[in-house]
Amino acid sequence: MRAPRECRPARAIAALGALIGVALGCTELAPGSDTLPETFIGANRPDAGPADPAWACLDEPPPGSAAPNAASVVLTLTVTDIVTLRPPEGLLARACAKVDVLCGAPTTTNVAVAEDGSLHLEVPQAFDGFVELTSPATVSTMYFLNRPLMNDASEAFTIVSRAALAGLAMQGNVPLDPNLGHLLVRTFDCLGAPASEVSLVSDVEGTAFAFVDGLPNPGLSVTTADGLVGFVNVPIGYAVLQARRRERLIGTASLFVRPGWFTYGDMEPLPQ
Repeated sequence: MRAPRECRPARAIAALGALIGVALGCTELAPGSDTLPETFIGANRPDAGPADPAWACLDEPPPGSAAPNAASVVLTLTVTDIVTLRPPEGLLARACAKVDVLCGAPTTTNVAVAEDGSLHLEVPQAFDGFVELTSPATVSTMYFLNRPLMNDASEAFTIVSRAALAGLAMQGNVPLDPNLGHLLVRTFDCLGAPASEVSLVSDVEGTAFAFVDGLPNPGLSVTTADGLVGFVNVPIGYAVLQARRRERLIGTASLFVRPGWFTYGDMEPLPQ
């Protein structure tokens, strides 16, 4: 997966706001599975190839690294609450090495929201890891970078409040096991836009959900225009994910799951 793009649009993960509609009883979310359907949206269209700019990078050689040497780079995160669309009160972030899954030796100390409404984390160049995001009102979240960070970068997304998740569980008839965790993945094409028709499979159990017309659809693990897919009630430990588009592998990821936490990740195609 690629390193975060500078100022990548937040519209893909903003669709998670539909969870609030579920929590208020607008629709039901029932247990599903992570089994892929035999067919999915767009399966009858010709396979994407070099003629499709959105997926042309799959047929290109890997790019060379041209990042200048630097002691450190800055990761800027604009993180908002799914309900208020503002930074959660008391929001803190700290960077952790990927192998330090419990963040026993954080790369940065706790960083608070700055006057511009964002979190600015200074990390060593080539930092490869995740960011812990915690606040009194939101579900604790781990956001995994998709490649070592070679340059300054920025990302924007929303995180789920505790109240919203409780409402989702109650109204959607999905008992959430506190001993299990949850995954949410944004999928992108070669142009950095949210990717549809991408199927996600996990090597661990969990209830899959994707979005259709902005609403979560249980049992569906193929993205629509929102580019979002996830799993709830996922066992603790590493989950290995594969993303495929029309049966062609476009990316893999290994994300760590903690009990009661959301793990966020990005899935972008890499040149083959």
